[in-house]
Amino acid sequence: MNKTFKFSRYDTAIHYHITRVLEQQGWQKSNDNPQFSDQNLTLNDGVSIHFEYKHLLAELINNLKPSIMPATYSLDDTTVGTVLSQITLDYYLQDNKYHKEIKDLKWLLKPSMLNNGDDIKLFNNLDEVREHYWSPERMGGDHILQQYIPNPALHQGRKYTFRVFAALTNYAGVYLYREGYGNISADNFNLEDRMGNRKAHITNYILDGELANIEQRLASELCDFKVVYQQMVDIVQTTVKQIIKRYPQYLKTQNTKKVELFGYDFMLDTNGKLWLIEINQGPDCPMIFDHVLNESLWYPFWQDVVNDFVLPIATEQKQQQPSGNFQQVLETKQCYSRFRDLLGCLKF
Repeated sequence: MNKTFKFSRYDTAIHYHITRVLEQQGWQKSNDNPQFSDQNLTLNDGVSIHFEYKHLLAELINNLKPSIMPATYSLDDTTVGTVLSQITLDYYLQDNKYHKEIKDLKWLLKPSMLNNGDDIKLFNNLDEVREHYWSPERMGGDHILQQYIPNPALHQGRKYTFRVFAALTNYAGVYLYREGYGNISADNFNLEDRMGNRKAHITNYILDGELANIEQRLASELCDFKVVYQQMVDIVQTTVKQIIKRYPQYLKTQNTKKVELFGYDFMLDTNGKLWLIEINQGPDCPMIFDHVLNESLWYPFWQDVVNDFVLPIATEQKQQQPSGNFQQVLETKQCYSRFRDLLGCLKF
């Protein structure tokens, strides 16, 4: 029997790489009852966007103690005044006196629904934020205003962020890949530059629509990764528990087995604390043959995705537990509770 699959599109990174690996193993594209398709790669978009959209993620986890994200405020055109007033009370009023600037207190403004470094703004104080919001050229809609981490861990004088991949399933729990990569800023970190050099403060691969000339390296090459990785595990567990607390059926076992990939972005500070920066649904990755991390990360990663999730789903293998480079961080019984689901139904 032919092994077949079908995707609605093949130009996204996830579809491209799964297609590449499956075709290497002799699978064929087919519209006739494919064994694996788009429906196996999406859990529930209506719930998953609470990871993807930055303001929804902030609302999901803002009440956690201790915090796993830098102080993050959701705001839009109608709430900006109230939010900035609250921030003023929280940070800029000291001894009943307003201070325009507080040492090392700076802010990033990010559009909630954009990625790739699009329209990220850096501010030294709230007056700059207010001035930005008075500009008729600014972008409207939902944003987050996030406290800038003033003491990032550095690699050769440059700040960096981690990207590590989580696999959420509705049949076998939640997993985190044991390796990831770091985006290292193009220029040396300097907190005294008044946030003037974006390439020293933002680590996105694409910045304002152009290559940012960052360096990418394996995450395990940047720090004591075994220690940091355990913090990553804890944060992934926390975020998933929060989303299933609000949406109990999100990872409920169904007849159609599903897996969805998320890219978790982290930053380490000089105190050894790891911060969650954002989460990306259906994360991007290179689709070029000469990428520096192909052999060390990308080719093994996508082979593991296919071996550990795609093939067991497509061939209905009895053994559903991945056993390679994906570490299980939540078991199936932790992902769905009939009792919790019932309590959710009884809310009024």
